[in-house]
Amino acid sequence: MRKWQALLTSRGMVLAGLIISGFSFTSVAYQQPRASMPDIEEVATDLYLLAASWPPVDRWTGGNTAVFVTESGVVLVDTKLPGYGQDIIDQVKTVTDKPITMIINTHTHFDHSGSNTEFPSSVVFVAHENTRANMARATCDPVTNCAAFKGENESYLPARTYSTKLSLFSGQDQIDLYHFGPGHTDGDSFVVFTAARTMHTGDMFQRMNVPFIDVVNSGGNATEFAETLAKARAGISNVDRVIAGHSNTVLSWDDFSRYTDFHREFLTTAQDGKEAGRSVDEIANAFASRPYPGFEISLEGVKTNMQAIYDGQ
Repeated sequence: MRKWQALLTSRGMVLAGLIISGFSFTSVAYQQPRASMPDIEEVATDLYLLAASWPPVDRWTGGNTAVFVTESGVVLVDTKLPGYGQDIIDQVKTVTDKPITMIINTHTHFDHSGSNTEFPSSVVFVAHENTRANMARATCDPVTNCAAFKGENESYLPARTYSTKLSLFSGQDQIDLYHFGPGHTDGDSFVVFTAARTMHTGDMFQRMNVPFIDVVNSGGNATEFAETLAKARAGISNVDRVIAGHSNTVLSWDDFSRYTDFHREFLTTAQDGKEAGRSVDEIANAFASRPYPGFEISLEGVKTNMQAIYDGQ
């Protein structure tokens, strides 16, 4: 346990969300202290947030969960780490007596789909087609979480998938799902609650940081990451509030836009450095030394993502 906590502390990263590319996830990832679920927080009419409650590590429950109360039932976006299904159900009951009828997974990682199998079998699961494919793989690193959906749990694989856009429900209940290409994984969804003018980004926008891009395990692409963000900014409209994958506070569209610009600069810096024949270490050190107000800049994360761009990944 101390080894795991020390790893997180030294790298300043969050398991699947922020650990550097290439780290081998083992069963130790599931052995951290169990944290109490944070109280549910109202974001807009009928829309609530169960935050990741990070930092510190012993308060981390996984990625942010959105709770949306529709006319026919409750829709969740992401289900945190394994073991939090009942906690989520209990928190939902504090705001509505309607049943949970649908769960949308923004991507496959175990801190976002970890409690899927702890909900009633009647729940409909929705995800991008590549996320379903990742969940259904015969074998995978634990971060991808495919082992959770084997045997009788295969029924928890997403029954409804899409390619580029999917609209669910209508009117005040409408939810739009968008996929703009590879980024954090190859199956990331941006989830927009249209009436609430709020978007859940999953880990395409973890928080104001240099993110973990899962090139090794789940089809992420550091070179395409900035372009996918730019496509999302151009292709999504009428959003004011943003639920990021690992921010304890609700952010704004302007925050998302600044994050998009930051990663365009990151990509350009890496590509220009490679073309000029400069080393990854040289470019990364120079980039990390610049002031970026409001951003968390990890030199190790900068080097990892720049190396992936140098490698064309």
